Amino acid sequence: MSPQKLQTLVLQIQDPGPNPQKVGIILEELSLPFSVSVIKNEGSQQKDTQGSTSNGGAPPVQDKNTGMIILNDPNNDVTLWESLAIVEYLVHTYDKEQEANLQYAPHTPDWWMCQQWLAYQMGAQSPFFSLKAWFSNQHEEQVPSVMDRFADDVVRIASILEHYLEKSRGDYLVGEKCTFADLVFVPWNNKIEEVMGKEEASRILEKYPRYREWHKRLMERPAVQRIMQNNEISTQ
Repeated sequence: MSPQKLQTLVLQIQDPGPNPQKVGIILEELSLPFSVSVIKNEGSQQKDTQGSTSNGGAPPVQDKNTGMIILNDPNNDVTLWESLAIVEYLVHTYDKEQEANLQYAPHTPDWWMCQQWLAYQMGAQSPFFSLKAWFSNQHEEQVPSVMDRFADDVVRIASILEHYLEKSRGDYLVGEKCTFADLVFVPWNNKIEEVMGKEEASRILEKYPRYREWHKRLMERPAVQRIMQNNEISTQ
């Protein structure tokens, strides 16, 4: 199905942030028509954890560091509210023949590696960067031991990415092309100064040059730039 024949997908967000950016980048890379709407938090009225469905419920997730998101796809009558699931759905539904070149042929070694990196972004980068940002910038009490713990995690993640980029046969995490496995890391990598502070972020980027140049390449992609400049999805 070509984008011209598709109904508009709806991206519902609670706040701008990395998770809406992550999904937005994939939507843009796939040239899918989409609109953005804001989820109004009604507190105790939001008790349905099945997503934004016919009864109007939405998952009661409130984290301004990441941003709650729901994707409604009227083309397939699908509603999802976890960013990992949304990214997988979009890529596997709308890039089946790899026309957008965001993935490899299913069930090949490279395809499985992309799945691994998607899981790592969701299970490691997103929570640790988010927690470090929270305790540094929003938590009412500064707790040095906690901040040090999460700062160490951020550095560890950067070092792991550096290591695998060095081992890669190309300029990206999996092979010689940019895939969704790379793109999902962009939003939080782009907030490293906010997460770590300017001086520490500079030290990390100097220490891990492949990590730095990889992020720079990704930020130069037109789809990424469009999302980063989209005020509905991105904080300035």
